[in-house]
Amino acid sequence: MRRHKSECNDPAFFDEVFSTADDLFLAMHDGEYPYVLPLNFVRQGQALYIHCALEGHKLDCIRQNPRVAFTLIADVTIHREKSTTYFKSLCGKGTACIVEDEAEKGRALDAIAQRYAALCPQPTPTASIKRTAIVRIDIEELTGKRKLPSGTA
Repeated sequence: MRRHKSECNDPAFFDEVFSTADDLFLAMHDGEYPYVLPLNFVRQGQALYIHCALEGHKLDCIRQNPRVAFTLIADVTIHREKSTTYFKSLCGKGTACIVEDEAEKGRALDAIAQRYAALCPQPTPTASIKRTAIVRIDIEELTGKRKLPSGTA
């Protein structure tokens, strides 16, 4: 990172951004170009979980090359008068795998629904688990960055 004063690698900061960011932007390999999607997610320990359809381009990319990168951003405030933006962000890398275990899929779906306050039955019904793909991203690298107004921590 070029601006080391912006770097923040405190685990409490990671927890804060993971809990307040609404979206995860996932970058995958897709031939000559990266393929990036905004996704709902949940973090459980050192893993991130996302859900999707059982087939599609995202899963094709992951099957082809499971190495992924991701970013999240929270507490964004554009300060036009100062021509700057205040934010908290995380960038990371990891390995994605398509979860086959139905119990793990169910726990991930329950956690995603709870995180976004979805009005879904809990625990997730078996039929829903069977028709949904879950991808687990095992986090291998993580870096935090923030820019805050003067006088804030």
